Amino acid sequence: MVATILSLRWRIVRHQFQRDRWRLLFVAAGAIWSVSLIPSLLFASLALSTRTPDIKQDALVAVGTLLAFAWVAVPLLATGVDDSLDPARFAPWGIPPRRLMPGIVAAAFTTVPALFFAAVAAVMASAWRGEAHTTWVLVVACVGAALSLATWVASARLAALWATRLLATRAAKAVLAGLAIAALALVGATISVVRADGLDSFLGGEVATALTALARTPWAAGFAAPSAVAMGNPWGAVWRLAMVAAWLVTLLAAWRSAVEHSLVNPVSRSGGPMRTSDNILAAVERRIPGWRATSTTRAVLARSARSWRIDPRYVAQVVGAVAMPTFLGGVAVAALGSRGPWLFAVPIVLAVTIGWGRHNDLAYDSSAVWLDIVSGVRGAQMTRGRLLATAGWAMPAVAAMCLVAAGVTGRWAALPSVSLVAIGVLGVGLGIAAVSSILLPYRVPAPGESPFGAETGSIGASLGAQAASSLVTGVAVPIVVAPLVAAFAWGGPWWFVSAVVAVVCGVGGVWGGTRIAGALYERRQGRLIGMIS
Repeated sequence: MVATILSLRWRIVRHQFQRDRWRLLFVAAGAIWSVSLIPSLLFASLALSTRTPDIKQDALVAVGTLLAFAWVAVPLLATGVDDSLDPARFAPWGIPPRRLMPGIVAAAFTTVPALFFAAVAAVMASAWRGEAHTTWVLVVACVGAALSLATWVASARLAALWATRLLATRAAKAVLAGLAIAALALVGATISVVRADGLDSFLGGEVATALTALARTPWAAGFAAPSAVAMGNPWGAVWRLAMVAAWLVTLLAAWRSAVEHSLVNPVSRSGGPMRTSDNILAAVERRIPGWRATSTTRAVLARSARSWRIDPRYVAQVVGAVAMPTFLGGVAVAALGSRGPWLFAVPIVLAVTIGWGRHNDLAYDSSAVWLDIVSGVRGAQMTRGRLLATAGWAMPAVAAMCLVAAGVTGRWAALPSVSLVAIGVLGVGLGIAAVSSILLPYRVPAPGESPFGAETGSIGASLGAQAASSLVTGVAVPIVVAPLVAAFAWGGPWWFVSAVVAVVCGVGGVWGGTRIAGALYERRQGRLIGMIS
């Protein structure tokens, strides 16, 4: 079974390379980058080998912890790039988990990243040469590095399987939001401590304490065990290695349990049980005074708005779009202070992020495109409904960020112009995205799959679409923002000019984008189904 799974895996990888040349280029670039790091790693190991055991321990514990985190985070963000180890692929064949697991484990440990980081772990272990009791220190270092490498690989596969199960539940959006808030809080607390105590005090106090604590955890104890032997404390090395070994056994048991679950519980993509009332039909029948939207536009709006509330793929995009500008704003406040007008760039960056992020908007609703086509939905009505659904949460988010920027800087007089410019940038970005999603679509994870995934064969198309969308956005956004920069520089009538330009560009971007996207949609309907399904 092990030989069969390994052979099957390499055949799948070879066929993926044949079908998507971009994937092969990425692997080649990664291999070249990895080989280029070897001289630097050897030089760092040689330099570290001349240091005292406590300095070696701190350095290796820090690197080991970062690598352990990366092995969990990167597979989550790159799910779908290599899905040949997905246990769900074996579900139709009825293979017992006890026969399947050895092959899956062997295949996981023979991937290119696993082999490369095996070399990295060996280089890290070699930093302990030259110590007293050299033979035993190197033996312990090699054992600790091997156990740590095994925990990295096992935790990566386990995290991917658990993430798939989590994202199929209704609690996914709450978990994603909670993780984003926790990350922002951690970054904010770190920035506050650094500003209050200084960088040197932070490195010598909080960081040193954290490294000492991490040396006693399964994530880094394997790299701290040789230090105990070098300092004449062999039992300290024994209990650290035993802890890492126990952690590895726990991860393998949890990995097997997750594989068993995925073999008999496929991801559900249904709409759930029948409801007594249909929210989308209710939205079609609802009339808003002064709003002359057609029933089709209201139906698409209601469908898309519901996706923004419950679909993990959409929720992840909301969290990512809001978290990135907020993080950059926090870092900038820590570095430059909170009184400069530059802080008003944060809501504009948020608007650009949201608009650009929808450059493949239609593909996320691929399951309903065929229904729109056979129902005779006009392209302009469909694009307006989707754009309005995005604007329903994007405009309040941008407006709230403008209020925060004005409150932090104390420049309330600039709030009206900045708000109009930010919303104008949002309108231009959404208009460009509406056209891009029809003209250059590519496949995305299906409902129920990881929102961070990459569909097989879509890497080249995604790069082309992202590059084209970025180029057009990079040309259009400065036109909207330039008068606001002039207003901050020279004041006077530029404040009024910036507001007028923002309104005209925003309205023109939305109107023109939906019209052009609608016309393209009606001409490319059949091709769109094949491109995004």
